[in-house]
Amino acid sequence: MATPALNERLTLQIPLPSPRLAKIAADVLDVDKDLKPEVSRRLISTQDNILTLDFQTSTLKLLRTVVNSSLEMVQMVVSTMASFDTESGEP
Repeated sequence: MATPALNERLTLQIPLPSPRLAKIAADVLDVDKDLKPEVSRRLISTQDNILTLDFQTSTLKLLRTVVNSSLEMVQMVVSTMASFDTESGEP
């Protein structure tokens, strides 16, 4: 059986307060690997304070599902960092 083409693509760039926090978020999010890389891929990278999430899927429906799930995880990570970050220098 042929592998489906990953024709649907979306790239999100999320600014964070600092490059350090962007790197922490990328490291935390990158722990969960794609369960079915033949139909869905997620690449996570940073540049300065920008967290970049690049998604590729075989269908639009799957793209929506993967992006929604990833954004929920990003929201949780950012919220946790805001609550527990002790190195930001802010009160």
